[in-house]
This record gives sequence, C-alpha cells and structure tokens, in this order.
Amino acid sequence: MCGNYRTKRFEEELKIRNIKYEIISDGIQDLVALLSYDGEILYNSSSYEKILGYRTDSIIGNNILEYIHPEDISLVKEQYNSMIETKAPSLIELRYRHVNGSWIYIEEKISPVFDQYGKIECFILVGRDITERKRAEELLRRSEKLSIVGQLAQSIAHEIRNPLTSIKGFVQLLQNEVKNPLFIETTLDEIYRIEEVIQEFLRFAQPQISTMERIDAKLLISQVLTLVSTHSKQQNIKIIEVYDQNLSDIYCDENQMKHVLLQLLQNLIEAMPNGGNIKVQVCNYKEEYIKIKIIDSGTGISDERLKKIGEPFYCYKEKGTGLGLMISHKIVQEHGGNIEIRSKVNKGTSVSVILPIK
Repeated sequence: MCGNYRTKRFEEELKIRNIKYEIISDGIQDLVALLSYDGEILYNSSSYEKILGYRTDSIIGNNILEYIHPEDISLVKEQYNSMIETKAPSLIELRYRHVNGSWIYIEEKISPVFDQYGKIECFILVGRDITERKRAEELLRRSEKLSIVGQLAQSIAHEIRNPLTSIKGFVQLLQNEVKNPLFIETTLDEIYRIEEVIQEFLRFAQPQISTMERIDAKLLISQVLTLVSTHSKQQNIKIIEVYDQNLSDIYCDENQMKHVLLQLLQNLIEAMPNGGNIKVQVCNYKEEYIKIKIIDSGTGISDERLKKIGEPFYCYKEKGTGLGLMISHKIVQEHGGNIEIRSKVNKGTSVSVILPIK
C-alpha cells in the first residue's frame, strides 16, 4: 500500500509539474523537455513540433536517444555520466532527427533536478536551433579555404606553365624527326592534359567578372539539359523535370550558372554507368530563394567520402582534380547562395543549388 501511495503521489506531482512547465515553456521558442533519470521523455514543449516536426504527445514515453544522431550518442552518454558524478549542468551541441529525416543542430543545456534528499530525480533540457549558425560557420570556413587554395593555385599554375611551354615546343619538334611517333604522341597527350589542369587552376584563382541579371529559371535549366541530353542518352539515363508553378526568376550571371549546372549534371551522369533516372526539381524556397535539386538513382556516396567532397584536390574520379566542384561552390557563394549535397549508399545522391531571387 505504501509503495502504491508513493507512486500515485509521484504521478500527481509529475502532472502538476508538467502543467507548470507547459505554462512557462509554451511562451518561448526554445526546446524544453523533462527527462526521467533514464532518459525517458516525460514532457516536451510545443516548440518540438515547430522545430523538429513532432507532435507534442507523439514522443512522450520514448527515450531521448532515439532522436539523436548516432555519431552524437557517445557525447551525450559522456555528458550524462559527468552530470551524475559532478551534479553540475552540461552544455552541448548535438544533432536531432527532424520528422522528415533531416538533422537539426541544437545547442542544449541539460540541468539535473534533485529530490529532497539531494539525489538526481530527473533532467531539464533547454535547447535552441543553431542549424543556420552552423551552416554560416561552414560557409565561412569553406570561403577562407577557397581563398587560400586560390592563391596557391595561381602560384603553382604560373610556375608550371612557362617550363611546360618549352617542353611542349621541343616535343613537337621531335615529332617530325622520330620514325615511330607513338611515344611522342602519348607525351604530347599528357602535356595537353597538364595544360587543362593548369587552365582549371587559373580559372579557379582568377576573380570572375559577373554580369548579373534576372534570368528565367525554367529556360536556363532547359538550355543546360539540352547540352547534356546526348551524353545522358548515351548512358541510358532519363531526365525528369519538375517545376513549381509561379516560379520566380533567378538573379545571376547566366554563363556562370550554366557552368555550375553543367558541372553538377555531368558528374551525376558519369556516376551512373548502368543508366537510370535523374530528376531535376525546381521550386521557390523560403520566399527569397530558388532551389534547384538534382536527384540521381546511382550508387550513392559513403559518409566518409561525402565529407571530403568539395575539399581542395579531392576527387572520386580517376582523372579529376577536385577543382570543378570547388569552382562551382565559389560561383554559387559569390551569388549569395550555397550548394548542399546529400547521399545514401545504394540509394543515390541529391545536389541542391540554392540561389537568391534578387
């Protein structure tokens, strides 16, 4: 009887406490939750639905770890053990799963709540969405890296180009004097290849002179798709176009944006040697942007390789330099936009180009 009385009393106290939390937390934008000692969600504020998409009552009773990114769980457990030992609050950054499957960065303060005997009874979580801040930090980091690589690329290109021109001239002279020019022709082919790489270095390093104007997004994409149509047919790839109604114009340099879209489409086509479908989906995005999302049905990219894509000189193609995608990133950033790449092994890859409409 005594045990039942205590349980009933605790449930009543919890109900009253939840009402108090609800009154306080529903008026703020931050995530607020009450967790049991073992991590069970006892209460969560209405902001969970606004930020993560979950109805308030749909996650009650579940363990909080079910919604945390697998790579962040060890950090959460480490902080939990630290709080048990020190009885002090903890501040961490981690990723929560949105109801749509994406990951949201949250900065979260976890505070232990003590009973009358000084033992930890439960935990209060207060978190805020820092996804935009993390995205801005990543763009800044990438921008700084692009600047350094640009200076390095220009220096290397100029150092190589002059002696390479001399070597090329002498090899061309030898071509007329050698009976079997096979090796000479192979050497020249490789020199031409080096020249292409140098040109790519210089294109990356040199500032782009942009002619900004309003461009019909649908017309621009149709023109780019016409350019890749022969290549896609040869690879047995069907391209599907989906456009929003009342699509806004893009404010961009037409030639530069064609270069970006061509680069991305060609990469996806080359990644699908067995054919398949590529879906090009264009929609208005967050009122001030247009999103051009290109989705393939290829083999996908592992998480490890995905992290390196866009890094200086990293390329998953045998004859690539890794500068093509960096140039595309640079162009889009200079337009005030960004490129997002998501991929799952054996499911395919999606590349989103997000551009301002003004």
